[in-house]
Amino acid sequence: MNKPTNSKKKPKTKIKNKGKYEKPKRRKKTKKQKNKDPKRLGDIQIPVEHQIPQCQVCEEKKADFYCKKCQVHCCKKCEPQVHTEYLRESHYESTFKEPYIQCQKINPNLCNKHKKELCFYCKDGNELICTECYETCRKNKHSTLSLRDYSNEISRKIKIIINKIQKEEIQNKETIKCTHVNQNKLTQEIKELANFIENESDLLIQKIQNSKINYLNLLNKVEIISNTKFTKILNKKEEKQKKLNKNKNQIKKIEKLEKDEKTIKLIRESKKILSKEEEFDPKMNYLDKIKLKKENKTAWNLSSWNGIICGKKKYSSGKHQIKIKINQFPNSKNEWNQIRLGVVKTENRKNFIKNWDWEGTYYFRTWWVEWGEKKIQSRKLKRENGKSIETNYSENIFLKKNDIFEISLDMENKKISFKINEKNLGGWENLPEKVNFFAFLSGLKGEEKNKITII
Repeated sequence: MNKPTNSKKKPKTKIKNKGKYEKPKRRKKTKKQKNKDPKRLGDIQIPVEHQIPQCQVCEEKKADFYCKKCQVHCCKKCEPQVHTEYLRESHYESTFKEPYIQCQKINPNLCNKHKKELCFYCKDGNELICTECYETCRKNKHSTLSLRDYSNEISRKIKIIINKIQKEEIQNKETIKCTHVNQNKLTQEIKELANFIENESDLLIQKIQNSKINYLNLLNKVEIISNTKFTKILNKKEEKQKKLNKNKNQIKKIEKLEKDEKTIKLIRESKKILSKEEEFDPKMNYLDKIKLKKENKTAWNLSSWNGIICGKKKYSSGKHQIKIKINQFPNSKNEWNQIRLGVVKTENRKNFIKNWDWEGTYYFRTWWVEWGEKKIQSRKLKRENGKSIETNYSENIFLKKNDIFEISLDMENKKISFKINEKNLGGWENLPEKVNFFAFLSGLKGEEKNKITII
């Protein structure tokens, strides 16, 4: 059906009689106006900087000029070689410095990969995605949301933050009011204290002046009395000195006798100590897996597994130090090694050697942790009442060749502490009444790999 000629819509105008207002039609913009103010995000151009090329003449510095007619990049120094005075006039317009900037059109509403409209949001990737990206996310089991749900979630979080800020503002206002009230109270109290101090300070000054006069009178009396007594004391002192001289001579004779007796006791005790220097006990050797030499003072693991050996000396009183030199202890990734040095309860020595009962042990160990990486940890441990307690150090301490490990025992206070090259490593308290030194050596390979000596 052909439309009638009178079907064209007339522009809305204001009618005087009815008093109504109708908006007229907007005029269409020309092509020039459309180009001036782009509305679409795809029409926005973003400058993209390119790297400035090097000078084509010297090939050392970056180019400062580009001649379009000569098609040459050149720097300021090389530019006179390219253009003579005659050429500069003819090539004047093209010798300006090029900005080396291009413009690239982007559309933020389109996917960079598939160039489709962005419809979803991926939580795992933290990015906006299109329909094709959505299918890949579903296969990878990513959590996704629509743009509407994503915007609602963000707005909900923003509202929660705004409510928190408003509550904090109300609390801050209340605290400010309270501080002002307290400040006014404090100022009043300070003023009252200042007045009170001023009034009492005057009274104290008067009392001090009066007491000063009384003390001066007393000092004069004391001087008179002291002079009379001092003369009497001097006379008595001379008599006492004579008696003291007699007593000193007698005391010297007694001290000589005591010194002679003490020296005899020290010599006897030193002989006992020298006879009981620390050494390994061959009888206390776990399945004879540890080999000894040099008067039972050096030990190493003979087999390819664990070995335990105890010392002969028993420690029950006094203070003692046991120094051990590390002859060999490899820390390589290809070898599994372990050293434990410490003290065991004397009553539990046999069970410790035969049955691996670690009850009553206090020791320090450096050992392998994981199979692939060969990590080594250092820690101190103890086992009491069937429970083992251990503490790691902030930094791992690797035993090396020629290191000196020291165990100090204070059996009076029942304490033990460890050192490596005079570096404190801590220790334990509440030791048993009697203890013996022990060494635990293990490794995948024997042949003197883990070797120690008592020095």
